[in-house]
Amino acid sequence: MVLDSLFIESLSKFAHGFSTAFFIYFGINLVFFRAANRPLRVLGFLFCLWALQDIKDLFLYVDSIGDSIYYSTLLLSIDMWAVPFCALFLLEILYPGFVTLKRVLQFELPLVLFSAIYAITGESEIYMASVGYTALLSVIVVIFIVSKVRKYNRYVRDNYSYIERINVRWLMNSMAILAVCLLLWLYTCTNVSHLGDLFYYVSSTILWAVVLYYSLRQEWIAGEQEPEPEAELKEAEPLRNGYSSMAGKLEEYIRGKELFLNPKLSLSDLAAEMGTNRSYLSNCLNNEMGITFYDYINSFRLEKAKEILEAPDLEESIEAVALQSGFNSVSTFRRSFQKQYNCTPSQYRKSIIGNK
Repeated sequence: MVLDSLFIESLSKFAHGFSTAFFIYFGINLVFFRAANRPLRVLGFLFCLWALQDIKDLFLYVDSIGDSIYYSTLLLSIDMWAVPFCALFLLEILYPGFVTLKRVLQFELPLVLFSAIYAITGESEIYMASVGYTALLSVIVVIFIVSKVRKYNRYVRDNYSYIERINVRWLMNSMAILAVCLLLWLYTCTNVSHLGDLFYYVSSTILWAVVLYYSLRQEWIAGEQEPEPEAELKEAEPLRNGYSSMAGKLEEYIRGKELFLNPKLSLSDLAAEMGTNRSYLSNCLNNEMGITFYDYINSFRLEKAKEILEAPDLEESIEAVALQSGFNSVSTFRRSFQKQYNCTPSQYRKSIIGNK
């Protein structure tokens, strides 16, 4: 039993050291070597703050501090400083340029003041007030982020013909892991144990490793934009049978020039190519045709893929067919084909061969 306890304590200290090294290394790397990318730079500062939190926890190994309710509570109150910065990072992803020094101070100052007041008074009510503030802030941010992620991903589908690496669905999974980390942190606050510390350090490191992975893969875009002025929509034509003549022109233009073969075609690219404005095309697709730009362009790609698969002398792989059809991702191609034709590309190809 003693050996088990010592083993868990050793694992906890190892996890603590590994977590500290992880945040220091990647924090410095993101801040100083990827400074041109704002979301990654904000993530780097968050990592540096998290590293300082881990370093601060080393004081808990000192018996006179770890056994003191006052000092251990003070150190726990400082842990909560990372929560507002987490919120700032999430908001920076959805609203590039959101994080400024002023907003950092606005988000962080309440918790810093709570810690300072507790350091002076030692009143447990002050600490509980900081916990309540942090919990309320977390709930508000989660609700806000969930709502904005949906709008952001809708914006992506309305303006881009590909969503790989530009949608932010991964934020939802990351927030789920973050919720687990917060629960573990609350557990370690009320039930001090090496096992609880072990789970906390491991889960927080995994969480931010996942966030780092997706952040490095992410292709950052501007996010939701304001519609173009109404004056620029003056070329809109009256509807005939529910559609303006633009709908027909749009299909004819895309088919004729095979613009859908550009795997990264955007609504702005198409508008520039046709000599019109983005809002006019967006209105035609969303309000008249009831389809997103992403689904509209991919419908042409699926037709092209079907045509290639029906060729009698086809030798290309499914991956090659996807690329030749304009898809940016093989997995997206397979998923879209299955949804459209109720079979996989391979199954469709086999059915064509079997009918000959």
